[in-house]
Formats: sequence, C-alpha cells, structure tokens
Amino acid sequence: MTSNTNRDFKNQVSWQKRLQYNFDNFMSKGGLSVFLALLSLFFGTFVVMTIVRYISELLFPNKDIESSSELYWEVFVQLIGLRDTGDNANLATKIIGVITIFLGLVLFSSLVAFITQEFESRLQILRQGQSPVIEENHTLILGFTDRVIDIIQELVVGNESEPDAVVVILSKQEKEEMDNFLRNNLGELKTTRVVTRNGSITNLNELNKVGIKVAKSVIILNDAKTSDPDEVKTLADARVVKAVLAVLAANEEDSLPSIVVELHSHQYRRLAENIAPGAVTTLNEADILARILVQTSRSVGLAAVYLNLVGFEGNEFYFYRPEKGWHSLNFGELPFHFSNGIAIGLRHANATLTIKPSKDYQLLESDEVIILAEDDSSIQFHSQPVVQPNNFNYGDCCKTLERKPEKHLIIGWNGKTPITLSEYAKYLISGSEVNLVVQDLTSQVKAEFDIIAESYSDIKMDALQVNLDSVEQLLRLKPYEYNSISILAGRGENSEEIDAKTLTILLELRQIFREYTAETKNQVTTELIAEIIDSQDTDLVIKAGVKDFILTNQFVSKILAQVSQEPSVMSIYEDLFSVDGSELYIKPISLYFSSKELGRLTFADCVKAAQERDELCLGVKISALAQNKNQNFGIDLVPSLDKPLNLTFDDALITLAEDET
Repeated sequence: MTSNTNRDFKNQVSWQKRLQYNFDNFMSKGGLSVFLALLSLFFGTFVVMTIVRYISELLFPNKDIESSSELYWEVFVQLIGLRDTGDNANLATKIIGVITIFLGLVLFSSLVAFITQEFESRLQILRQGQSPVIEENHTLILGFTDRVIDIIQELVVGNESEPDAVVVILSKQEKEEMDNFLRNNLGELKTTRVVTRNGSITNLNELNKVGIKVAKSVIILNDAKTSDPDEVKTLADARVVKAVLAVLAANEEDSLPSIVVELHSHQYRRLAENIAPGAVTTLNEADILARILVQTSRSVGLAAVYLNLVGFEGNEFYFYRPEKGWHSLNFGELPFHFSNGIAIGLRHANATLTIKPSKDYQLLESDEVIILAEDDSSIQFHSQPVVQPNNFNYGDCCKTLERKPEKHLIIGWNGKTPITLSEYAKYLISGSEVNLVVQDLTSQVKAEFDIIAESYSDIKMDALQVNLDSVEQLLRLKPYEYNSISILAGRGENSEEIDAKTLTILLELRQIFREYTAETKNQVTTELIAEIIDSQDTDLVIKAGVKDFILTNQFVSKILAQVSQEPSVMSIYEDLFSVDGSELYIKPISLYFSSKELGRLTFADCVKAAQERDELCLGVKISALAQNKNQNFGIDLVPSLDKPLNLTFDDALITLAEDET
C-alpha cells in the first residue's frame, strides 16, 4: 500500500518540479556546486553559440573567417566581453554577436562575481579565525584573559631552545580583537609563533580545528577574577570543568596532553582532578597568592625570590639523575658535586617528593634529585666535590632568632583574604594580632571573619570598617605600630583601575609615616606589601616605597606556563607554599657567620653554614640593592659555589628551613 502511494505521488509531480528540486539540492551543497553550475552553464552557452554561429557562417558567410578555429576563438572572446563582431561582419553575424556578448555579460560576470565573493568569504573566515590549525606538538590556550600576555611571554622564554614553537589560542573573542591585543602588548616572540582562532572552548569540532589531538599541553583559563562575586566564580569554574570534559572527549585516554586549569573552588578542583587522575593539574590563584603574601609580609624580599623561582626566566626546577656515581653519597654532600645548581630535594621511585631531606639521607640509585638551576644544559654531576667550603667554627656563631608577638594589618577583602587570615594565624605565636580593614564591612564578610577568628582564639583578630579615602580614619588605625600592612587588590573594571586604588592607599600610608617620623623622630619599621595586578605598575609601586609586592597576573601566569610543560613541578610549588614542612626564609647573615669571616666567603661557605643549622641555602640577598629593579632587588639565587661574596651584617641568606628561627 505504501509503495503504491509513493508511486502515485511521484507520478503527480511534474518533471520540471523534480528537476528544480534536484537542482536546488545540488546548489545547496555549497560554493563548489555553485561554481560548477556556473562554469557548466558558461561552457554550455559557448557550445550552443558556437553551433549557431557555425550555421550562420554556412548560410551567410563572412570573408574574414578563414578557419573554424578562428570562429571558436571569436565566439569565446565575444562571450567574455573582450571583442565585438566588427564593422565588416554581415547582419546575421552581428545579431548573433550581440546575443553572445549579452549572454557572456550575464554568465561570465556571474562567474567572476562568484569567485570574488568566495575569495572575500575565505578572507572573512580567516579574519574570524575559523579555519583549521595545521600544527602539532603545540601549546593550546583555551580562553583569553589579561594573564594570556604573561603566559605567552613565559612560553617564549621556555621555547627559546626550540626552532619553531607554536602557541595556539582558542577563544570566543573575535580573532581581530585578539590579534590586535597581542600585537600591542607582546614583545619579541623569538622562535615562538602565536596562532589565534575564534570558537567555543567546549565544542568538540572547534577543539579539533585547533589540533587538540596533537597538542603537547593545554592551559584552560578562568575568566573570573578573584575579586568577583562567588556566583560569578562558580559559573566560570563550571565552564572550565566543562572545557576539561571536552578536551578529554576529543582525545583518546592513552594520549591525553597535560592539562593545566585555573579554578577558584576547592570542590571544582577536586572534581577536575578526579575526571582524569594524573592528567589534570589544577591551580587556585587565591590559595597560592595568599600563602605567599603571608610569607612575604614576614620576610621582606620573598616576593622577588618567588618570582625568580617560578616560570622559565631565571632559575627553574629540574629532575635529574646521573648515570652512576652518587649511591654512596648522602644528601648533605650532594650540593658540592654540582658546579651549577642547588639540589633542594628528591623524587623517589614511587613518584613522591621530599623537599629538603635530612643531610644524612643516603641516596638511592632510583632517586631523582630536584635541582634549582638556570638551565638544564648546565647541570652536571661530578663524582668528586667541585668546591670545598672553608672550615669555619660554625658552632660559635650559629644563633637563633627570638620569636615575639607580631602585629599585622590586612586592607581589603577578596578571595585571598580568608586564606591570608588563616595563614597568619598558623604562623604567628600566641599574643599576636591580625586586624582586617575594609571599606564596607558587610554581614557576610563579618560572619566569615568571625568564623576564622573563633578558630584561632590565641590570636587577637578585629575587623574594622574604614573609609580608605579618609586620611583621618587611616590615622586612627595607627598604621606605624604594625609589623606589616598588606594591601589586597580590590574590585574594578580593569587592572589599571584596581592598581590605581592600591597605589592611592600606599601613598596615603607613606605620607602618614613621613609625618609620624618628622613629629616623633622615630623611624617607622612597618613593611608595606601590595598585591599588584599589572606588572607594568612595578615601577610606580617601588616609587611608593613598597618593600615587597606580589604581581598577581604575572605570578600565576608563570606557574601556569611552567606547569603546562612540566606538570610535576606543581607538587614542588605546593610543598614550598605550604605552612607544613620546609619553607623559604630570608634570614640575617649574623645567624651564620661572625664579623671576621664575612670578607672571605664563597657561596659554598653559605651552603655549608646553612646545613649546620639544618637548612638549605639557595642564594643571598644584598640589602643595598633591595630597591634596584635592574639588580633583581638584591636577590642572587643559585650563584656558582666558588663565587666570592662581599657580604655585610645588613645582608641575608635565602634558605629553606623548618621555621623562621
């Protein structure tokens, strides 16, 4: 019954409609079909008009046409509009010529117009960034935020040894906008090329266009800032997790690239890591920066040290194992067997890390040493010590610092503030004080602050609402009585606006300090620490008198870039930034040497002196250069062991230690 009905329906449809339908289907297939149709119609017209002209020449011959090849050529050039029939042609030839030229104008012009349109469409596709990327072993960045500049600059440094490195960016932003932004903000790219494409970071087709299956690593950026409301950060985290799922879906399980993602919520970080254990590394800006801010406020200069530790510029962490020769050594002897680089820990056969193991730990053949060095090519193990430190009487000069109650002030509330308050409470001894000052002390902020304060009852904590634009209200805080004042980034439309607010508070505090010193003749020792979003504002912050500052975007971007190339490095950072185990400290030189030894020290002597206190020396800080940006703010990390050091009691050692004493 059904077949009969279909047959009746087909019989009712005329052949003209069926032909029209098939033609429509053919034309809807795209540009190639349209081009073939126009081309076929043009040459069909050429054949028809050639036949008509041939018949006309048989009936009404022209003397000018001597062969059929001339006739074909004349019809063709008339069809494309390059020549008319000429004055000597007879009437029949002129009529046919006019018809030919008219048909040619319609068909040939349509063909030219189509080709032009297709060319413009192709240019539009290129401008929109929708063409496939033919690259492999590239770094793929999903998303486009302010930190993308710092990430690319870091990757440029890391890719210097590669002849043709590629960074591909996929974002919903228009390609032209991205290209203009990168062109205006990026410096020299050296051996790195940057390719941008427009598209959704969670769409499988878009991911395949940017070579997700052959990418070396994937960095997924979070478009929510730490200062954004929780609901905004939650939505942004959800989009990042969805992007992780899309990357996994686009790849085979056994060929996943290393995936580094930025997430604000602990819940979403745990979720992302459990989707593909071992393949996804998560990073939380607030958690890392809050820990560093606390450490920095209690040991001035650490921000510059951390900036030297993260990323590819300066010193990097490497995993190294010599072919033979170290199984008889203990960890304390190991530093003197490397002329360049300092061993800070070990990676064991089960992939666990130990940062600053005991100096008596006997090395195993299966252990890998974690080395801080400027370049992996400079790392070389020597079976014999390359330098012998001097035999100083370390026992006579090694002292400890007396811990006293401290007083710290935090200005501003963002995602880092709760973590900062908790970290302070973990570090400080009983009787210390940590106060919070905010422009608007909402009930939500007060409730969250009270929970933290109740958890650490031995630390005095107060939350105050202060108009930060009022000098009188700032004066009532007596800021000169604090050990440190940390100014956290507030909210704003962009980094320039946020940093401007931070700088305004800095300048007000500096003025208060000057007036207090002039009035009382007492030198203010309060350390100012600021969270800076834009690294270009560094010079302004130094002018404002800040001893330490945390470059938020730059710091996190450096970590993202480095972890994307070597995911194992993240576990080193997590250990260093944690309150448990060994941490970085800048300690006065007087704890290690007497005055008579200062003029004849090498870095090997500093390493040996730190070992005597169960510490690990990574470098030195020269106080006279603390405000000199060109001299790395006086920070000299991992100098050669035999480098002579002209140190004074104002200088310090940068060490890994269990505590600050």
